[in-house]
Amino acid sequence: MSYVGPPFSHDIFVSYSHGDDGNGQSYLQPWSVAFAAELERELKVDRRYREPLRIFLDQQHRPGHGVDPLAPLTDQLRREIEASALLLVLMSPDYLASPWCEDEREWWCKRQTATGLPIEGRVVIVQILPTEETWPDVFSDQRGHRLKGFRFHTSGKIPARPLGWSVLPGPRPFGQDFDEALLDIVGRLHLKLDDMQRVLEEQLKARAGAERLAHTDGQVLYLHGRVDQARRWEDTAIALTQEGFAIVPGEPDTVEKDPVKRQEARERRVEIMAESDAVLLLGTDDARAVDTDLIVIGKHDRQSARARSSRPLPCGLLNTVGDGIVTPVRRATARNVQADWLDATDDPWTPAVRQWLAGHSAQLRHDE
Repeated sequence: MSYVGPPFSHDIFVSYSHGDDGNGQSYLQPWSVAFAAELERELKVDRRYREPLRIFLDQQHRPGHGVDPLAPLTDQLRREIEASALLLVLMSPDYLASPWCEDEREWWCKRQTATGLPIEGRVVIVQILPTEETWPDVFSDQRGHRLKGFRFHTSGKIPARPLGWSVLPGPRPFGQDFDEALLDIVGRLHLKLDDMQRVLEEQLKARAGAERLAHTDGQVLYLHGRVDQARRWEDTAIALTQEGFAIVPGEPDTVEKDPVKRQEARERRVEIMAESDAVLLLGTDDARAVDTDLIVIGKHDRQSARARSSRPLPCGLLNTVGDGIVTPVRRATARNVQADWLDATDDPWTPAVRQWLAGHSAQLRHDE
Protein backbone atom coordinates (compact mmCIF):
# COMPACT_ATOMS: atom_id res chain seq x y z
CA MET A 1 0.00 0.00 0.00
CA SER A 2 1.28 3.49 -0.87
CA TYR A 3 0.98 6.71 1.11
CA VAL A 4 -1.42 8.26 -1.42
CA GLY A 5 -3.58 5.11 -1.52
CA PRO A 6 -5.39 3.08 -4.22
CA PRO A 7 -5.13 2.59 -7.10
CA PHE A 8 -1.39 3.22 -6.64
CA SER A 9 1.06 0.74 -5.12
CA HIS A 10 3.96 3.20 -5.25
CA ASP A 11 4.08 6.89 -4.44
CA ILE A 12 7.08 7.77 -6.60
CA PHE A 13 8.74 6.07 -9.55
CA VAL A 14 12.34 7.21 -10.06
CA SER A 15 13.16 6.98 -13.76
CA TYR A 16 16.79 7.36 -14.78
CA SER A 17 19.37 6.23 -17.28
CA HIS A 18 22.20 4.00 -16.12
CA GLY A 19 24.53 5.88 -18.45
CA ASP A 20 25.79 2.59 -19.84
CA ASP A 21 28.76 2.69 -22.26
CA GLY A 22 27.69 -0.51 -24.00
CA ASN A 23 30.37 -2.57 -22.28
CA GLY A 24 28.66 -3.04 -18.94
CA GLN A 25 29.97 0.14 -17.30
CA SER A 26 27.08 2.20 -15.81
CA TYR A 27 28.32 5.69 -15.11
CA LEU A 28 25.13 7.18 -13.61
CA GLN A 29 23.59 4.16 -11.94
CA PRO A 30 25.51 4.21 -8.60
CA TRP A 31 24.85 7.91 -8.08
CA SER A 32 21.16 7.53 -9.03
CA VAL A 33 20.59 4.66 -6.61
CA ALA A 34 22.28 6.63 -3.82
CA PHE A 35 20.15 9.68 -4.68
CA ALA A 36 16.94 7.63 -4.40
CA ALA A 37 18.04 6.25 -1.03
CA GLU A 38 18.78 9.74 0.32
CA LEU A 39 15.49 11.03 -1.09
CA GLU A 40 13.56 8.31 0.71
CA ARG A 41 15.45 8.94 3.95
CA GLU A 42 14.66 12.65 3.88
CA LEU A 43 11.01 12.13 2.99
CA LYS A 44 10.62 9.80 5.95
CA VAL A 45 11.94 12.38 8.40
CA ASP A 46 8.26 13.38 8.46
CA ARG A 47 6.79 10.51 10.50
CA ARG A 48 3.56 10.44 8.45
CA TYR A 49 5.52 8.91 5.57
CA ARG A 50 7.73 6.41 7.38
CA GLU A 51 5.56 3.34 7.15
CA PRO A 52 3.38 3.83 4.04
CA LEU A 53 5.78 5.62 1.65
CA ARG A 54 6.78 3.53 -1.36
CA ILE A 55 9.47 4.62 -3.83
CA PHE A 56 10.04 2.37 -6.83
CA LEU A 57 13.51 2.01 -8.33
CA ASP A 58 14.50 -0.88 -10.54
CA GLN A 59 17.68 -1.58 -8.51
CA GLN A 60 15.89 -2.22 -5.21
CA HIS A 61 15.33 -5.73 -3.92
CA ARG A 62 13.07 -5.23 -0.91
CA PRO A 63 9.71 -7.00 -1.41
CA GLY A 64 7.22 -4.59 -2.90
CA HIS A 65 9.80 -1.87 -3.54
CA GLY A 66 11.73 -3.01 -6.61
CA VAL A 67 11.89 -5.50 -9.42
CA ASP A 68 11.45 -9.17 -8.49
CA PRO A 69 14.53 -10.90 -9.95
CA LEU A 70 12.43 -14.03 -10.60
CA ALA A 71 9.71 -12.25 -12.64
CA PRO A 72 9.82 -11.40 -16.39
CA LEU A 73 11.57 -8.02 -16.34
CA THR A 74 9.58 -6.01 -18.88
CA ASP A 75 6.11 -7.15 -17.74
CA GLN A 76 6.78 -6.60 -14.07
CA LEU A 77 8.57 -3.30 -14.56
CA ARG A 78 5.67 -2.01 -16.63
CA ARG A 79 3.15 -2.96 -13.92
CA GLU A 80 5.24 -1.27 -11.22
CA ILE A 81 5.68 1.90 -13.26
CA GLU A 82 1.97 2.11 -14.09
CA ALA A 83 1.13 1.73 -10.38
CA SER A 84 3.16 4.82 -9.37
CA ALA A 85 1.47 8.11 -8.43
CA LEU A 86 4.35 10.47 -9.27
CA LEU A 87 7.03 10.25 -11.94
CA LEU A 88 10.42 11.60 -10.83
CA VAL A 89 12.91 11.88 -13.68
CA LEU A 90 16.67 12.18 -13.20
CA MET A 91 17.16 14.25 -16.33
CA SER A 92 20.38 13.89 -18.29
CA PRO A 93 21.47 13.56 -21.93
CA ASP A 94 21.61 9.80 -21.32
CA TYR A 95 17.98 9.81 -20.15
CA LEU A 96 16.83 11.60 -23.31
CA ALA A 97 18.79 9.16 -25.50
CA SER A 98 17.54 6.03 -23.76
CA PRO A 99 14.82 3.97 -25.52
CA TRP A 100 14.22 2.20 -22.19
CA CYS A 101 13.49 5.50 -20.43
CA GLU A 102 11.18 6.43 -23.29
CA ASP A 103 9.25 3.18 -22.78
CA GLU A 104 8.97 3.85 -19.05
CA ARG A 105 7.67 7.34 -19.70
CA GLU A 106 5.07 6.16 -22.20
CA TRP A 107 3.88 3.34 -19.94
CA TRP A 108 3.34 5.74 -17.06
CA CYS A 109 1.59 8.41 -19.14
CA LYS A 110 -0.79 5.98 -20.84
CA ARG A 111 -1.82 4.50 -17.52
CA GLN A 112 -2.57 7.93 -16.04
CA THR A 113 -4.81 8.70 -18.99
CA ALA A 114 -6.69 5.44 -18.38
CA THR A 115 -7.26 6.31 -14.71
CA GLY A 116 -8.73 9.70 -15.63
CA LEU A 117 -6.19 11.55 -13.46
CA PRO A 118 -4.37 14.53 -14.99
CA ILE A 119 -0.63 14.22 -15.60
CA GLU A 120 -0.03 17.91 -14.92
CA GLY A 121 1.63 18.52 -11.57
CA ARG A 122 2.66 14.88 -11.13
CA VAL A 123 5.94 14.89 -13.05
CA VAL A 124 9.05 15.99 -11.13
CA ILE A 125 12.19 16.80 -13.11
CA VAL A 126 15.53 16.67 -11.30
CA GLN A 127 18.14 17.85 -13.80
CA ILE A 128 21.34 16.08 -12.82
CA LEU A 129 23.25 17.18 -15.96
CA PRO A 130 22.73 20.02 -18.46
CA THR A 131 20.80 19.05 -21.61
CA GLU A 132 20.70 20.66 -25.02
CA GLU A 133 18.39 18.07 -26.57
CA THR A 134 14.65 18.62 -27.02
CA TRP A 135 12.58 17.35 -24.12
CA PRO A 136 9.52 15.14 -24.65
CA ASP A 137 6.21 17.02 -24.89
CA VAL A 138 5.01 15.62 -21.55
CA PHE A 139 7.84 17.57 -19.88
CA SER A 140 6.56 20.88 -21.27
CA ASP A 141 3.71 23.16 -20.21
CA GLN A 142 0.77 24.14 -22.42
CA ARG A 143 2.86 26.87 -24.08
CA GLY A 144 5.63 24.44 -24.94
CA HIS A 145 8.06 25.66 -22.27
CA ARG A 146 10.10 23.14 -20.35
CA LEU A 147 8.97 22.29 -16.85
CA LYS A 148 11.15 24.21 -14.44
CA GLY A 149 12.11 21.27 -12.25
CA PHE A 150 15.15 21.33 -9.98
CA ARG A 151 18.73 22.00 -11.06
CA PHE A 152 20.81 19.35 -9.33
CA HIS A 153 24.25 19.68 -10.89
CA THR A 154 27.32 21.85 -10.50
CA SER A 155 27.83 24.94 -12.62
CA GLY A 156 30.85 27.03 -13.50
CA LYS A 157 33.95 26.56 -15.57
CA ILE A 158 34.54 22.92 -14.64
CA PRO A 159 32.47 20.25 -16.44
CA ALA A 160 29.03 19.85 -14.86
CA ARG A 161 28.44 16.87 -12.60
CA PRO A 162 25.50 15.78 -10.39
CA LEU A 163 25.74 17.30 -6.92
CA GLY A 164 27.74 15.05 -4.60
CA TRP A 165 29.44 13.30 -7.53
CA SER A 166 32.98 13.67 -6.20
CA VAL A 167 32.18 12.49 -2.65
CA LEU A 168 30.02 9.48 -3.47
CA PRO A 169 31.80 6.79 -1.36
CA GLY A 170 30.88 6.46 2.32
CA PRO A 171 27.80 5.84 4.50
CA ARG A 172 26.52 9.40 3.89
CA PRO A 173 27.95 9.86 0.40
CA PHE A 174 26.93 13.42 -0.35
CA GLY A 175 27.88 16.87 0.86
CA GLN A 176 26.10 20.03 2.01
CA ASP A 177 25.18 21.31 -1.47
CA PHE A 178 23.46 18.02 -2.21
CA ASP A 179 21.60 17.98 1.12
CA GLU A 180 20.32 21.54 0.75
CA ALA A 181 19.11 20.97 -2.81
CA LEU A 182 17.51 17.65 -1.84
CA LEU A 183 15.46 19.28 0.92
CA ASP A 184 13.91 21.62 -1.65
CA ILE A 185 12.76 18.59 -3.66
CA VAL A 186 11.53 16.82 -0.52
CA GLY A 187 9.37 19.78 0.46
CA ARG A 188 7.72 19.89 -2.98
CA LEU A 189 7.19 16.12 -3.01
CA HIS A 190 5.47 16.25 0.38
CA LEU A 191 2.97 18.74 -1.06
CA LYS A 192 2.40 16.68 -4.21
CA LEU A 193 1.92 13.43 -2.30
CA ASP A 194 -0.54 15.04 0.12
CA ASP A 195 -2.46 16.51 -2.81
CA MET A 196 -2.57 13.15 -4.60
CA GLN A 197 -3.81 11.48 -1.43
CA ARG A 198 -6.63 14.03 -1.15
CA VAL A 199 -7.64 13.64 -4.81
CA LEU A 200 -7.72 9.85 -4.57
CA GLU A 201 -9.74 9.91 -1.35
CA GLU A 202 -12.27 12.20 -3.03
CA GLN A 203 -12.45 9.84 -6.00
CA LEU A 204 -13.11 6.87 -3.72
CA LYS A 205 -15.87 8.76 -1.91
CA ALA A 206 -17.47 9.80 -5.20
CA ARG A 207 -17.28 6.24 -6.55
CA ALA A 208 -18.82 4.85 -3.36
CA GLY A 209 -21.56 7.47 -3.56
CA ALA A 210 -22.34 6.54 -7.16
CA GLU A 211 -22.56 2.86 -6.23
CA ARG A 212 -24.92 3.59 -3.32
CA LEU A 213 -27.36 5.29 -5.69
CA ALA A 214 -27.98 1.93 -7.40
CA HIS A 215 -28.79 0.03 -4.18
CA THR A 216 -32.25 -1.48 -3.94
CA ASP A 217 -32.94 0.25 -0.63
CA GLY A 218 -31.40 2.20 2.21
CA GLN A 219 -30.35 5.38 0.40
CA VAL A 220 -30.56 8.54 2.49
CA LEU A 221 -32.57 11.29 0.80
CA TYR A 222 -32.54 14.87 1.96
CA LEU A 223 -36.15 15.95 1.44
CA HIS A 224 -36.48 19.71 1.58
CA GLY A 225 -39.86 21.25 2.20
CA ARG A 226 -41.11 24.34 4.01
CA VAL A 227 -42.95 24.23 7.29
CA ASP A 228 -46.05 25.86 5.77
CA GLN A 229 -46.34 22.75 3.57
CA ALA A 230 -45.86 20.33 6.48
CA ARG A 231 -48.74 18.01 5.56
CA ARG A 232 -47.61 17.58 1.97
CA TRP A 233 -44.00 17.12 3.11
CA GLU A 234 -45.02 14.42 5.59
CA ASP A 235 -47.13 12.53 3.01
CA THR A 236 -44.21 12.65 0.58
CA ALA A 237 -41.71 11.51 3.22
CA ILE A 238 -43.89 8.56 4.29
CA ALA A 239 -44.31 7.45 0.68
CA LEU A 240 -40.53 7.50 0.20
CA THR A 241 -39.84 5.58 3.40
CA GLN A 242 -42.31 2.91 2.27
CA GLU A 243 -40.16 2.58 -0.86
CA GLY A 244 -37.17 1.79 1.39
CA PHE A 245 -35.53 5.23 1.56
CA ALA A 246 -34.33 6.92 4.73
CA ILE A 247 -35.49 10.54 4.93
CA VAL A 248 -33.69 13.46 6.56
CA PRO A 249 -34.33 15.77 8.26
CA GLY A 250 -37.21 14.49 10.38
CA GLU A 251 -39.42 17.48 9.67
CA PRO A 252 -39.77 20.29 7.11
CA ASP A 253 -37.52 23.33 7.28
CA THR A 254 -38.50 26.46 9.11
CA VAL A 255 -37.95 29.64 7.07
CA GLU A 256 -35.94 31.89 9.36
CA LYS A 257 -36.21 35.66 8.92
CA ASP A 258 -33.42 36.58 11.32
CA PRO A 259 -30.10 36.61 9.33
CA VAL A 260 -28.11 34.92 12.09
CA LYS A 261 -30.67 32.16 12.61
CA ARG A 262 -31.02 31.74 8.85
CA GLN A 263 -27.27 31.18 8.49
CA GLU A 264 -27.28 28.73 11.39
CA ALA A 265 -30.12 26.81 9.73
CA ARG A 266 -28.21 26.67 6.44
CA GLU A 267 -25.12 25.33 8.20
CA ARG A 268 -27.17 22.56 9.83
CA ARG A 269 -28.79 21.81 6.49
CA VAL A 270 -25.46 21.50 4.68
CA GLU A 271 -24.10 19.27 7.46
CA ILE A 272 -27.03 16.85 7.12
CA MET A 273 -27.06 17.06 3.33
CA ALA A 274 -23.36 16.16 3.18
CA GLU A 275 -24.18 12.77 4.73
CA SER A 276 -27.05 12.10 2.31
CA ASP A 277 -27.08 10.30 -1.04
CA ALA A 278 -29.39 12.65 -2.94
CA VAL A 279 -31.47 15.81 -2.54
CA LEU A 280 -35.17 16.18 -3.29
CA LEU A 281 -36.93 19.54 -3.36
CA LEU A 282 -40.66 19.52 -2.65
CA GLY A 283 -42.41 21.29 -5.50
CA THR A 284 -45.71 22.79 -4.28
CA ASP A 285 -48.16 25.38 -5.57
CA ASP A 286 -46.03 28.12 -3.97
CA ALA A 287 -44.17 28.85 -7.20
CA ARG A 288 -41.98 31.59 -5.71
CA ALA A 289 -40.84 29.22 -2.98
CA VAL A 290 -39.93 26.69 -5.69
CA ASP A 291 -37.82 29.32 -7.46
CA THR A 292 -35.97 30.23 -4.26
CA ASP A 293 -35.43 26.61 -3.22
CA LEU A 294 -33.98 25.71 -6.62
CA ILE A 295 -31.26 28.33 -6.19
CA VAL A 296 -30.62 28.37 -2.44
CA ILE A 297 -31.06 24.66 -1.67
CA GLY A 298 -30.63 22.96 -5.03
CA LYS A 299 -27.58 24.95 -6.07
CA HIS A 300 -25.75 26.78 -3.26
CA ASP A 301 -26.34 24.51 -0.28
CA ARG A 302 -25.92 21.36 -2.36
CA GLN A 303 -22.61 22.61 -3.76
CA SER A 304 -21.40 23.29 -0.22
CA ALA A 305 -22.43 19.79 0.84
CA ARG A 306 -20.73 18.21 -2.17
CA ALA A 307 -17.49 20.06 -1.43
CA ARG A 308 -17.63 18.82 2.15
CA SER A 309 -18.37 15.17 1.39
CA SER A 310 -17.24 14.52 -2.23
CA ARG A 311 -20.55 12.73 -2.82
CA PRO A 312 -22.37 13.13 -6.15
CA LEU A 313 -25.61 14.35 -4.49
CA PRO A 314 -27.96 14.37 -7.48
CA CYS A 315 -30.89 16.75 -7.05
CA GLY A 316 -34.51 16.31 -8.10
CA LEU A 317 -37.50 18.62 -7.98
CA LEU A 318 -40.57 16.61 -6.96
CA ASN A 319 -43.54 18.16 -8.75
CA THR A 320 -46.46 17.30 -6.47
CA VAL A 321 -49.04 19.73 -7.93
CA GLY A 322 -48.96 19.33 -11.71
CA ASP A 323 -48.80 21.91 -14.49
CA GLY A 324 -49.32 24.92 -12.24
CA ILE A 325 -45.59 25.28 -11.52
CA VAL A 326 -44.35 24.04 -14.89
CA THR A 327 -43.02 26.90 -17.00
CA PRO A 328 -40.27 26.91 -19.65
CA VAL A 329 -38.19 29.30 -17.55
CA ARG A 330 -38.53 27.22 -14.37
CA ARG A 331 -37.63 24.03 -16.21
CA ALA A 332 -34.60 25.73 -17.74
CA THR A 333 -33.51 27.02 -14.35
CA ALA A 334 -33.80 23.53 -12.88
CA ARG A 335 -31.71 22.16 -15.73
CA ASN A 336 -29.04 24.85 -15.27
CA VAL A 337 -28.65 24.11 -11.57
CA GLN A 338 -28.54 20.37 -12.42
CA ALA A 339 -31.86 19.54 -10.78
CA ASP A 340 -34.01 16.94 -12.54
CA TRP A 341 -37.76 17.38 -12.84
CA LEU A 342 -39.60 14.42 -11.27
CA ASP A 343 -43.37 13.90 -11.58
CA ALA A 344 -44.96 12.99 -8.23
CA THR A 345 -48.58 13.73 -9.12
CA ASP A 346 -49.75 10.19 -9.95
CA ASP A 347 -49.38 7.12 -7.74
CA PRO A 348 -47.23 5.13 -7.66
CA TRP A 349 -44.51 7.72 -8.23
CA THR A 350 -41.83 6.49 -5.81
CA PRO A 351 -40.44 3.78 -8.16
CA ALA A 352 -39.52 6.61 -10.54
CA VAL A 353 -37.28 8.05 -7.82
CA ARG A 354 -35.41 4.75 -7.59
CA GLN A 355 -35.05 4.63 -11.37
CA TRP A 356 -33.79 8.20 -11.33
CA LEU A 357 -31.09 7.30 -8.77
CA ALA A 358 -30.09 4.19 -10.72
CA GLY A 359 -29.77 6.29 -13.86
CA HIS A 360 -27.44 8.73 -12.12
CA SER A 361 -25.37 5.84 -10.77
CA ALA A 362 -24.96 4.35 -14.24
CA GLN A 363 -24.01 7.71 -15.74
CA LEU A 364 -21.47 8.48 -13.03
CA ARG A 365 -19.80 5.08 -13.43
CA HIS A 366 -19.78 5.50 -17.20
CA ASP A 367 -18.06 8.88 -16.87
CA GLU A 368 -15.20 7.52 -14.72
